[in-house]
Amino acid sequence: MTYLLIGLLVLWLLFAVFMILLCLEVGATFIIRSAPEVPSSRRLRDAVAAEIRKNYPDAKTAIDVGSGWGGMARRVAREFPKMKVTGAELMPLAFICSWIARAVFGPRNCRFVLGDAVKFIKKSKGFDIGICYSGTGLMRAVAPVKNKFKIIIALDFPLPDAKPTRTIQLHKDTLGQHVLYVYEK
Repeated sequence: MTYLLIGLLVLWLLFAVFMILLCLEVGATFIIRSAPEVPSSRRLRDAVAAEIRKNYPDAKTAIDVGSGWGGMARRVAREFPKMKVTGAELMPLAFICSWIARAVFGPRNCRFVLGDAVKFIKKSKGFDIGICYSGTGLMRAVAPVKNKFKIIIALDFPLPDAKPTRTIQLHKDTLGQHVLYVYEK
């Protein structure tokens, strides 16, 4: 009987922690006034990996700004095992899921950090590649730190007040026409 009560208590505590994280995620989403994360599709991840493979195969570091569930960061890390890839995410639930997926499935050259990606970038030495699949709000926040990147690959949302080096039309799906905006120093 005691083990049953302890088991129920543990389950209740796990559920409570999950609900707290969910509330924090929903609250943070409304606080920063952006839409909830939309996971990148396999086709978008493939397009980013192809762009890096074609034009930047010797890049040593990359960051996925607002990495969400971590699919893009893991895909790039898997494709380029010598590259150190960081995923930065503000939402606790998405961070936990991406961290667990990386711990279980790898790759080991990928890490995830919880917190404001722009603050993290400001404190860093910089990155060879910045990958952004974020709405206009986060893109406005990334614009002042664009000097921390050699290359920025933005999906669907361009950097404000910056002219891309290349614009690549991708496929069209239910979300609309996808575009890669590539910015080089």
